[in-house]
Parts: sequence; structure tokens; C-alpha cells
Amino acid sequence: MKSYNQFHYKSLPIPETHPRHLAVLGRLFGLGTADVERCRVLELGCATGGNIIPMAFHYPDAECVGIDLSASQVEVGQQLINNLGLTNIELHQGNILDLDNALGAFDYIIAHGVYSWVPEPVREHLLKLSRLLLRPGGLVYISFNTLPGWHMRGTLRDFLLYACRDEKSDPDKLKKAGEELGRLDRALGGLEALSAKYMREEIRIAQSADPSYLLYEHLAEENTPFLFTDFLNDTRCHGLRYLCDTELATLFPATYGEAVERELESIGDDMALEQWLDFVSNRNMRRSLLCRDDEPATEALSLDAFSEFAFSTNLIPPEKITISAEASLTLNQPDGTPVQISHPLTKMMVLEMIAAQPAFLSLGTLFPKAHQKLVSHGFEDYAEDYESCLMELFSLFSHRAIEASPQQIECHNIRGDKPRATALARAQSASGAGFVTTATHGDLEIDEAARRLLTYLDGEHTLKQIVALFDQVQDSGSLQSIAGNDADENTFQLVQGLVDLFQRLGIVTYP
Repeated sequence: MKSYNQFHYKSLPIPETHPRHLAVLGRLFGLGTADVERCRVLELGCATGGNIIPMAFHYPDAECVGIDLSASQVEVGQQLINNLGLTNIELHQGNILDLDNALGAFDYIIAHGVYSWVPEPVREHLLKLSRLLLRPGGLVYISFNTLPGWHMRGTLRDFLLYACRDEKSDPDKLKKAGEELGRLDRALGGLEALSAKYMREEIRIAQSADPSYLLYEHLAEENTPFLFTDFLNDTRCHGLRYLCDTELATLFPATYGEAVERELESIGDDMALEQWLDFVSNRNMRRSLLCRDDEPATEALSLDAFSEFAFSTNLIPPEKITISAEASLTLNQPDGTPVQISHPLTKMMVLEMIAAQPAFLSLGTLFPKAHQKLVSHGFEDYAEDYESCLMELFSLFSHRAIEASPQQIECHNIRGDKPRATALARAQSASGAGFVTTATHGDLEIDEAARRLLTYLDGEHTLKQIVALFDQVQDSGSLQSIAGNDADENTFQLVQGLVDLFQRLGIVTYP
């Protein structure tokens, strides 16, 4: 407990836990999930509120409750809530074991980074509590470390526990861990074995992560991985039913290649199939979605339900776009992962999503525009192939290349003269957080230059005035690392590029 109060967990928005995403997944399986704009959300293990506070900010008619064991972390989160003037969210210090139905009923319950990291009695009560508090149509999100893949990641935990065995304080443990990780990395440098390559990648992750990751993942007293089937048995004992993983692509053997699909096609039980896929992929973490066991959920996904959603994307297009019937269009996710789109109609729909960022547009809005542009390019035959396009859109969604919402979400994306950052972004920046939350519940890391820029984005300054302020302090060069601009661009171009990025992410609007 002392560690948890001293070293705060780096609390970020977790896109797959957002009620919008959970509601979509539930409806794909036939559940009548609650309207996101007016739902009740409970987050167990909310830390400083980096995940749940943005939900409350963007959905003022929703009601959010966060519980965390650390009083100091709750205090930090409460300060941000006070600064934003939010009245639809409460954070409380508390032990999960002490919670009961006095909290009321909830539509969405989130427990990220809790289940594997608490003792068995807490895990048992978490499941019991979830069933007790879950409304009809409600969903529970639980993440946990998974076997067999955790065996490999756990090797690094074994090493760090050994390396820090004589250290008493957390600062000393972290210092020793950093030193010994460097030594291990150098020792593995000349080895070509797959195990050495895997360990070097795990070391890289540990070295670049926030200190809280080392402390609460690898140096924690409690960290228990589970077989998927064991987790299933525990949830069934508490009246909960497994629905799916929030990473939907992991449900399908085809995701892992033709050989996997061929060899596992005879497995008729869906749960046995998922366990097999964990073994095949050596999976080390799950993000499971559960409902009440008395819900009439379907076992098959509904494409009809999918076609009723609205869609958005954060994909980045190439500088030159060529629409071809033969060649795939390659776009990139923000982390640089390439995404290929083959069907011309799908390409046009995704480009329409990009143009409308960060709005969520229904297929009824997207299709006519994409259809018209395809026809103008001479692709009439492809413009009518709606079913193939829908299948490719679903594949993109299952791989998180596009996001979905139960309802269309409009946004004002016409550039004005005086940009204004959201109150949330300005408050996060002023608090010293190293990130701001996007409109689609992602996070964007910021440095001191971006932090200063956000203070100027108050709806009162024009871009020219903002540039003049930057020229006075002569720190525009540091904007290049965020905006991705060339070094020879002037301050106005740098500021404009970053403001445009903020606008696409829903961090900035124009009055």
C-alpha cells in the first residue's frame, strides 16, 4: 500500500474499455446495451482517473464512479475533477473487499490491471461484486495475464525479483532494476536464439515504460497468470458469461494464418477454440468482456447489427493517394503499423472517415459520398458491391483500424481563426500530465512546447498571435518532434501543423 501511494500508476485512457466500444461489442452479440450518453460506469482500480475522468467529461449526462485503494491517487484525480467542474463523477478510496450493493447498479464495469494483481479473496469478491452490480444488458471488462504466453514474460519478472532481492525501498528497487536490465540487455546482445530476441524486446519495453510498470507488473508481490479456461470456470461460478475479447480479431483462427484455420476448423466448441488460439499464439494477456449469465446473448456475431453503427478512424493516409481496382491502398496506424485496404468502395469510405476526423459517421452517411466518388473515377461495378465492402470494414474494425459507435457523432471541423483546446486538454496539460486525451479516448504525448501551446489555445488568440508568443520564447524547434514537420519549416508552419493535428484528434475546436 505504501508503494502504491508513493509511486502513482501511470493512468492513461484505455480505448478498449470505453463504454462506446463495449456497447458496440455487446450489440454485435445481441445484447441491448445501455445508451452510452446516459449510462452508469464503475471503474475498479481507477488510479488517478486517467481512464474514467475523460469519459465523464465527454458524456456529461452519464454517471461515473471510480474506486481505488490509494488515497493519494484518488486525491490527484479529484483535483482534476474539481478543476474541470465535473458533477457527474465521483472518485472514492476503498478496498474492493469492502464494496457492496450500496454503490448501486451499473451498465459498464471496468477492472483493468486488477484481476491478476490482487490476492484470491479479492478476485473472488470482484467477480461476485460484478454480478451483483451489473444491470440487465450490462457488461464487465476484466483484463488479466494469460497462460501460456505469460511464462515467457514472467521470465523477466523472475529475473527482476532476483536482481532486486536485497533492496528494501521502492526507489532502490527501481534503481537496481534499471542497472540490471541494462546488464542483461548487454549480455544478450550477441545471442541469436529466439528466447534472447524475445527477452531483449521485453527489456526494451520495461526500459521505456513508466516506473510504475516495473513496480506493479514485474516487482509486484502479486502477479498471477491464468489459463483462459480456468478464468471461464471462475466467472461461471459467479453467474457471469464470457462474451468476447475486446480485441475482436483474436477470436478468429484466420487471424493467425491458413495453417491455424485449417487445423482448428474441427473444434466445435467456441471456448475450447479460444483456448487453442491462446496456445497457438502464445498469448500473454486477455481483455475479456462478460455479461450476466441470464442474458440472451447470441454466439454468432451480427453483421446486420454492425451495419447500423457509425465509424471513425485515426489511420494516416499516404501523401499521394491512388484509387485502383487492383492495388491495395496502404495507410498507417499512429504507431506506424501498416494497414492495407483492397476494395475500392472500402477505400473511399475510409478516406471519408479520415476527412471527417474525429467524427463518427454512419454507413448511411458514408456510402452515398463514397459511391459518388467511385462512379466519378469510373468504378461503377465496385461502387455497388456493398456486401464485400461491409465484410472488409468489419475486418478493419476487428483489428482496431477503425472504431465504431452505436450512434453517429458529429463534430465541428471547419477551421476558424482562433483555435481553442478542450477544457480537458488544458486541465491535463496544466496538471503536468505528459499526455492529453483525444476525442476517441486515445492519448497523445506532449512535451513542454506543446504544453505551452495548449495554454495559448484559449479561443482568444489567432495563429499569428500564438506564433508571436512562441517567437518570444524561441522554443518552436521542439514542436518538430510532435508535429512531425521538417526542420526548415518556420514557426507558423510548425504551430499550424500541430494545431491541425490537435483538431483531427478532437483536442482543439474553433469557436
